[in-house]
Amino acid sequence: MRYFVTGGSGFIGANFVEQLLISDDGTLEQVTIFDKLTYAGNPKNLQHSLSDPRVSLIVGDICDHESLTRQMMNHDLVVHFAAESHVDRSINSAAPFFETNVLGTLNVLESARDTGVKTVIHVSTDEVYGSLQVGSADESFPLLPNSPYAASKAASDLVVRSYYKTHKMDIRITRCANNYGKYQFPEKFIPVVISAALNRDEIPVYGDGKNIREWIHVVEHCKAILAVIKKGAPGEIYNIGRSPFFNHSKNRFD
Repeated sequence: MRYFVTGGSGFIGANFVEQLLISDDGTLEQVTIFDKLTYAGNPKNLQHSLSDPRVSLIVGDICDHESLTRQMMNHDLVVHFAAESHVDRSINSAAPFFETNVLGTLNVLESARDTGVKTVIHVSTDEVYGSLQVGSADESFPLLPNSPYAASKAASDLVVRSYYKTHKMDIRITRCANNYGKYQFPEKFIPVVISAALNRDEIPVYGDGKNIREWIHVVEHCKAILAVIKKGAPGEIYNIGRSPFFNHSKNRFD
């Protein structure tokens, strides 16, 4: 199996590549990481993985269709992590989020069509559901994004749905709760809180402090993605979380 991993030097992508190598059952032939190496992408995250001769890093932008298509040739499966992902940054400047998350995803799908890739795993987020006042969200829950980042991811999910319906591609969507763990960018919530505590600084409180977030360790998230690759089906959406906040019910795009 030959994997093409967009955004593979980022927080979740780099952990996924590690788990892919750890879980190899003898069928893994090649892992190509395609990454723009923005502020959130760090080649140091890949130091261990790149020591494996089957793993290579290509510096590239998913918004560059020609380069993306050229590098994607001769792969079996795409795992699409590449995205602008920080809510606060999207509030200050939304355009890069829609360029990368929507148009970039469109390019990934077009390149997969052009190169005959068999399966695309689109890694999305629980942010597309917005905030829940009560109860839980399953995969059929309405998309009610509250930030430009969340809106861009919801839009990319709909682009993916359209390609499944129109072109009958094997595409699967995962929507995960908040991640924490190794390689996380320091501006994210848990690193910010830990850093403040270690430095005896004031720990930030968001809103009135009563909001509840669903958290999952990044390794568990990556294992769930591997399960979707092995056991999932075309046109399905999979919520990934650690508590009853996510009640999984089989739901195809149609």
